[in-house]
Amino acid sequence: MFLVFVFPLITVLNAQEYLDFNTGANRTKRILLVPFDPRIYYNDATSIMAEETGETHDEIMLYFREQFNLQLYNAMMDSCVVVNLLTDNTRRAQEDISELYSSISYELRLAMQNEPEDPDEVEKMNFLQRKRYEKEQQRKLEEMENSRTRIVDGEIVGKRQSVEDKYLHIIFHQPEVLEEIAARRDIDYFLFINQFDIKGNYGDPYLSGNANSERTIKVHFSLYNAQGKLIHGSFGENNMPFNLADRKEVANLYFPEVIRQIVNNIDY
Repeated sequence: MFLVFVFPLITVLNAQEYLDFNTGANRTKRILLVPFDPRIYYNDATSIMAEETGETHDEIMLYFREQFNLQLYNAMMDSCVVVNLLTDNTRRAQEDISELYSSISYELRLAMQNEPEDPDEVEKMNFLQRKRYEKEQQRKLEEMENSRTRIVDGEIVGKRQSVEDKYLHIIFHQPEVLEEIAARRDIDYFLFINQFDIKGNYGDPYLSGNANSERTIKVHFSLYNAQGKLIHGSFGENNMPFNLADRKEVANLYFPEVIRQIVNNIDY
């Protein structure tokens, strides 16, 4: 009698354990994924995409916002528990998004170096290469500091600076907002998508007649811990054909590389 009852019970428990692989029970980190604010979006290919799809600027923006968030979620879900505010339609989730958006401002900063997809690349750097890299990073920081607009002897002074190695950093005016949300949702990290850009290289005078011309997808992001400390801030980018108008093809073919560059910086 004992075996008759115990054996089915063990079978059920084993089945539950097998079926429960998506609950995150064996995972150690919980990450809150915060999509980009629709106001911080730029796409200079909107006109050709709108002509292709018949959609408006906002409809194209929302498509890219949802698709990028979905692919980012899928890329992380096997390594951690992802709390996705974009797909959570509860009033509490919408309030969290609004509170986060309203408590931040933005500034341009030198991007941190992203982790290479191949960890062996770091090991291959010799002493001189590391020193050269560190010196170059310091030079960029000093250049950026000297280029800041400021008032000197009553005159506004500033220098043009390249934005290729910069990212849009978020500044919290109320850091306690992060701590409150982290405690309530049991969050270890916040992954913010700060800005989404698709821009052409208009410095090329032969752009319109060049079949190999490209646009760059650049997605700025910040990774914070539960105490509101910045862990990593940078961007992921990828190039796409200049005249590509199919938004689905843009998302399916060119988002994955950008996402790999982002998630590679997360210590699960």
